[in-house]
Amino acid sequence: MTAANPEPAEERSESRAQGAESAGERSTETLAVAVEGRERVVVSAGEVDSFPRTSRICTVECASGERATDEWTGVPLDALAAAADFPGETTHLRAEADDFAADIPIRPALGGILAFDRRDGRDDGETGLPRLVADGVEGERLVKRVERLSAVSLDPDEEPRVG
Repeated sequence: MTAANPEPAEERSESRAQGAESAGERSTETLAVAVEGRERVVVSAGEVDSFPRTSRICTVECASGERATDEWTGVPLDALAAAADFPGETTHLRAEADDFAADIPIRPALGGILAFDRRDGRDDGETGLPRLVADGVEGERLVKRVERLSAVSLDPDEEPRVG
Protein backbone atom coordinates (compact mmCIF):
# COMPACT_ATOMS: atom_id res chain seq x y z
CA MET A 1 0.00 0.00 0.00
CA THR A 2 1.19 3.49 -0.77
CA ALA A 3 -0.32 6.50 0.95
CA ALA A 4 0.23 9.81 -0.79
CA ASN A 5 1.51 11.51 2.33
CA PRO A 6 1.65 9.02 5.22
CA GLU A 7 1.50 10.49 8.69
CA PRO A 8 1.41 8.67 12.05
CA ALA A 9 -1.96 8.62 13.81
CA GLU A 10 -0.64 10.70 16.69
CA GLU A 11 0.22 13.52 14.29
CA ARG A 12 -3.33 13.60 12.91
CA SER A 13 -4.53 15.42 16.01
CA GLU A 14 -3.22 18.68 14.56
CA SER A 15 -6.29 18.75 12.34
CA ARG A 16 -8.57 19.10 15.36
CA ALA A 17 -9.66 22.60 16.22
CA GLN A 18 -7.97 24.25 19.21
CA GLY A 19 -10.09 24.21 22.35
CA ALA A 20 -12.38 21.35 21.31
CA GLU A 21 -13.21 19.52 24.51
CA SER A 22 -15.32 16.58 23.34
CA ALA A 23 -16.87 15.20 20.19
CA GLY A 24 -20.26 16.51 21.29
CA GLU A 25 -18.92 20.03 21.81
CA ARG A 26 -16.83 20.39 18.66
CA SER A 27 -17.98 23.08 16.31
CA THR A 28 -18.03 22.15 12.64
CA GLU A 29 -17.35 25.83 11.92
CA THR A 30 -13.82 25.50 13.28
CA LEU A 31 -13.08 21.78 12.94
CA ALA A 32 -10.48 21.33 10.22
CA VAL A 33 -10.13 18.32 7.92
CA ALA A 34 -6.79 17.70 6.21
CA VAL A 35 -7.03 16.41 2.63
CA GLU A 36 -3.80 14.89 1.36
CA GLY A 37 -2.69 13.97 -2.12
CA ARG A 38 0.37 15.47 -3.79
CA GLU A 39 -0.67 18.66 -1.99
CA ARG A 40 -2.16 19.18 1.47
CA VAL A 41 -5.40 21.12 1.73
CA VAL A 42 -7.23 21.97 4.94
CA VAL A 43 -10.96 22.64 4.90
CA SER A 44 -13.53 23.55 7.54
CA ALA A 45 -17.16 24.63 7.36
CA GLY A 46 -16.18 28.15 8.34
CA GLU A 47 -13.65 28.41 5.51
CA VAL A 48 -15.15 26.68 2.46
CA ASP A 49 -15.54 29.74 0.24
CA SER A 50 -12.85 28.46 -2.13
CA PHE A 51 -14.78 25.20 -2.65
CA PRO A 52 -18.19 24.53 -4.14
CA ARG A 53 -20.90 23.56 -1.66
CA THR A 54 -23.66 21.16 -2.47
CA SER A 55 -26.56 19.41 -0.80
CA ARG A 56 -27.44 15.80 -1.43
CA ILE A 57 -30.06 13.47 -0.16
CA CYS A 58 -28.33 10.24 0.79
CA THR A 59 -29.31 7.12 2.65
CA VAL A 60 -26.87 5.98 5.30
CA GLU A 61 -27.11 2.39 6.44
CA CYS A 62 -25.27 1.88 9.70
CA ALA A 63 -23.43 -1.32 10.56
CA SER A 64 -26.32 -1.99 12.97
CA GLY A 65 -28.69 -2.19 10.00
CA GLU A 66 -30.49 1.08 10.75
CA ARG A 67 -31.13 3.21 7.66
CA ALA A 68 -31.50 6.97 7.63
CA THR A 69 -32.24 9.12 4.61
CA ASP A 70 -31.44 12.77 5.07
CA GLU A 71 -30.15 15.87 3.34
CA TRP A 72 -26.47 16.61 3.87
CA THR A 73 -24.58 19.76 2.85
CA GLY A 74 -20.87 20.04 2.32
CA VAL A 75 -17.99 20.05 -0.13
CA PRO A 76 -17.95 17.58 -3.04
CA LEU A 77 -15.14 15.08 -2.58
CA ASP A 78 -14.11 15.37 -6.23
CA ALA A 79 -13.39 19.08 -5.66
CA LEU A 80 -11.27 18.25 -2.60
CA ALA A 81 -9.40 15.53 -4.53
CA ALA A 82 -8.66 17.99 -7.34
CA ALA A 83 -7.44 20.65 -4.89
CA ALA A 84 -5.16 18.13 -3.15
CA ASP A 85 -4.01 16.79 -6.54
CA PHE A 86 -4.73 13.10 -5.99
CA PRO A 87 -2.30 10.98 -8.05
CA GLY A 88 -3.68 9.08 -11.06
CA GLU A 89 -2.83 5.74 -9.43
CA THR A 90 -5.15 6.44 -6.46
CA THR A 91 -7.42 3.44 -5.91
CA HIS A 92 -9.07 4.44 -2.62
CA LEU A 93 -9.90 7.43 -0.46
CA ARG A 94 -8.89 6.84 3.14
CA ALA A 95 -11.18 8.61 5.60
CA GLU A 96 -9.84 8.81 9.13
CA ALA A 97 -11.33 9.80 12.45
CA ASP A 98 -9.70 9.71 15.88
CA ASP A 99 -10.23 5.97 16.39
CA PHE A 100 -11.47 4.67 13.03
CA ALA A 101 -10.41 4.62 9.40
CA ALA A 102 -11.88 3.21 6.21
CA ASP A 103 -10.72 2.90 2.61
CA ILE A 104 -13.46 3.71 0.09
CA PRO A 105 -13.06 2.79 -3.60
CA ILE A 106 -12.19 6.02 -5.37
CA ARG A 107 -15.02 6.09 -7.95
CA PRO A 108 -17.96 5.98 -5.52
CA ALA A 109 -16.04 8.15 -3.04
CA LEU A 110 -15.61 10.96 -5.56
CA GLY A 111 -19.39 11.06 -6.00
CA GLY A 112 -19.82 11.88 -2.31
CA ILE A 113 -19.41 14.90 -0.10
CA LEU A 114 -17.64 15.88 3.09
CA ALA A 115 -20.74 16.98 4.99
CA PHE A 116 -20.49 19.78 7.51
CA ASP A 117 -24.24 20.17 7.94
CA ARG A 118 -27.34 18.02 8.14
CA ARG A 119 -30.85 19.16 7.22
CA ASP A 120 -32.10 21.90 9.54
CA GLY A 121 -28.78 21.94 11.40
CA ARG A 122 -29.76 18.69 13.09
CA ASP A 123 -26.99 16.72 14.76
CA ASP A 124 -28.24 14.06 17.11
CA GLY A 125 -24.73 13.29 18.37
CA GLU A 126 -24.63 10.15 16.23
CA THR A 127 -24.32 12.12 13.00
CA GLY A 128 -20.74 12.95 13.86
CA LEU A 129 -20.03 15.92 11.64
CA PRO A 130 -18.03 16.37 9.54
CA ARG A 131 -19.04 13.11 7.90
CA LEU A 132 -18.22 11.41 4.65
CA VAL A 133 -21.49 10.76 2.83
CA ALA A 134 -21.76 8.93 -0.49
CA ASP A 135 -24.43 6.85 -2.17
CA GLY A 136 -23.47 3.26 -2.90
CA VAL A 137 -20.87 3.09 -0.12
CA GLU A 138 -21.32 0.68 2.79
CA GLY A 139 -22.42 2.43 5.97
CA GLU A 140 -19.41 1.26 7.97
CA ARG A 141 -17.18 3.17 5.53
CA LEU A 142 -19.08 6.47 5.88
CA VAL A 143 -16.75 7.78 8.54
CA LYS A 144 -18.05 10.15 11.24
CA ARG A 145 -16.03 13.02 12.71
CA VAL A 146 -13.60 12.99 9.80
CA GLU A 147 -10.18 14.47 10.59
CA ARG A 148 -8.24 13.43 7.51
CA LEU A 149 -8.86 12.30 3.94
CA SER A 150 -6.00 10.93 1.88
CA ALA A 151 -5.26 9.36 -1.48
CA VAL A 152 -4.25 5.71 -1.18
CA SER A 153 -3.03 3.23 -3.79
CA LEU A 154 -3.71 -0.38 -2.82
CA ASP A 155 -2.19 -3.37 -4.56
CA PRO A 156 -4.81 -5.62 -6.25
CA ASP A 157 -4.36 -8.33 -3.60
CA GLU A 158 -4.49 -5.91 -0.66
CA GLU A 159 -7.66 -5.61 1.43
CA PRO A 160 -9.08 -2.12 1.94
CA ARG A 161 -8.95 -0.96 5.55
CA VAL A 162 -12.05 -0.67 7.71
CA GLY A 163 -11.93 -0.32 11.45
